[in-house]
Amino acid sequence: MDWMKETNEQLKRGVFLMVKGNPMTIGWGQFGIIWGKQTFSVYVRKSRYTHELLENASTFTVSVPKSGAMKKELAFCGTKSGRDVNKIAELNASLFPARFGAQDGFSGCRYHIECKILFRTDLDEHLLEDGALLSRYYADGDPHTMLIGEILGVTEEE
Repeated sequence: MDWMKETNEQLKRGVFLMVKGNPMTIGWGQFGIIWGKQTFSVYVRKSRYTHELLENASTFTVSVPKSGAMKKELAFCGTKSGRDVNKIAELNASLFPARFGAQDGFSGCRYHIECKILFRTDLDEHLLEDGALLSRYYADGDPHTMLIGEILGVTEEE
């Protein structure tokens, strides 16, 4: 499963979380098996426009750039809000058609991991036992929602 290894490596530099044509750069995610299903979990702050889109979505797609590629796009999608700008249009980019019934991906990426949302929960920062992490990630009072997505399929873009 090279795609899983490459995704884990690329997460350190960013991948695109795609919901309703809106790409958001994320650096947190994890693979796992839960309820007998292969899953990918993502974490999105409540203040993000993507969070708002996910509230009414049943799927998401994670688009994984090739190693070292798409730095400009990752930076743009990590600093601009879809509330204010159409990121795909601004970047003169296009969508990669979904093949397993989830969201379209960000064209030009190496992999597209399509997921169906199985579970979502708000993280309670008061339960975080590491004070350093608490002060680093939640001092602003903007917690994450965790979404566990069943992996429907992975497409390698040619």
